[in-house]
Amino acid sequence: MRAGTILRLLLVGLAGTLALPVVVSILALRGPASVSRAAAGDPTVIATITTGPGGHSPHGVAVNPSTNRIYVANSGSNNVSVIDGDSNTVVTTVAVGTSPEGVAVNATTNRIYVANSGSNNVSVINGATNTVVGTPVAVGSSPLDAAVNPSTNRIYVENSGSNNVSVINGASNTVVGTPVAVGSYPRGVAVNPTTNRIYVANSGSGNVSVIDGASNTVAATVDAGNSPYGVAVNPSTNRIYVTNHGSNNVSVIDGAGNTVGATVAVGTSPERAAVNPSTNRIYVENNLSNNVSVIDGTGNTVAATVAVGHQPKSVAVNPNTNRIYVANSGDDTVSVIEDNPVLGGDCNGDGQVSMVDAMLTAQCVVGLIGCGTINQTAADVNCSGGVSMVDAMLIAQKVVGLISEFPVCGP
Repeated sequence: MRAGTILRLLLVGLAGTLALPVVVSILALRGPASVSRAAAGDPTVIATITTGPGGHSPHGVAVNPSTNRIYVANSGSNNVSVIDGDSNTVVTTVAVGTSPEGVAVNATTNRIYVANSGSNNVSVINGATNTVVGTPVAVGSSPLDAAVNPSTNRIYVENSGSNNVSVINGASNTVVGTPVAVGSYPRGVAVNPTTNRIYVANSGSGNVSVIDGASNTVAATVDAGNSPYGVAVNPSTNRIYVTNHGSNNVSVIDGAGNTVGATVAVGTSPERAAVNPSTNRIYVENNLSNNVSVIDGTGNTVAATVAVGHQPKSVAVNPNTNRIYVANSGDDTVSVIEDNPVLGGDCNGDGQVSMVDAMLTAQCVVGLIGCGTINQTAADVNCSGGVSMVDAMLIAQKVVGLISEFPVCGP
């Protein structure tokens, strides 16, 4: 049957439910559709970047969204791999201190801060030249993580061996005052620049210390799950996400009341989390199940699970590109996840799937309109990598209720 004939029949069939047998007869050309699979648009690993041969055992990762550069702290080789987010290639490697663990970026100043757990200091990298600025800043014992408040240009470094947090003035690269005492064995730190609150995950005491950035004092302590390792903040919703390594879940804290409002089950041994405020999605790397749990921040439910490399240790998000970077310590790689949630079948982007979408998809296939005028990712509901008449038929099937779901992308 010629494409033009199929299109005319499809358009007749889509004109109303009285012509539904026409649609059914056309659909019979391809056989029955699966109804047990999910919609298109799930997060997908689009690249795997090797940090070696110069970068071994990557533990920390951070992103500068302004330059689209990704910084990976390689604990086994005492350096930082700098990745170009456009080409997904390592452009250079910067030597830092001993056993770097955590890394943080100030996008405003283009400075990168690397917590060196073996040498008890912080290396400061100039992002424009990829060189270390001055001498490392001495902090407490065994620093494992760092976070930046770009509004105040303060850097917060949690010291797991001395149970405190060092505060660095980013303008002078000097420690401000005395370290802030927190709970037992702190492992993660994050900042809400809107409220100027700093959150420290204390794995030994099973809680989170909330620091007032104006006074550098602990304003509250919030109980979390078993052995909290990491923490991430959504400044848009004032929600804080704490990864509980020992209980395989995430505690969701309301920043206004400092109370846990929900607990979300994730994979095995979660360590770090990252937030995309634009999409309200939270990404949790699960160290022993080798995957990333994607949490929908609206419903506090896991929307997807993405397989990554071996023993992921950290995760970061570029909100501008909606790409997620996962440092896999077990195989010296970084997994690049693309997460552009789309409504499968909604090729015209109006937020719903209708007969209009089916007709536009068919018109694209037979050349009556340019395929660039529709969202081809949304139209490719059978996950074939292109738009075909099969996609138009599946969209029509879903609209009239012959199927409940589109095929799933991936195995």
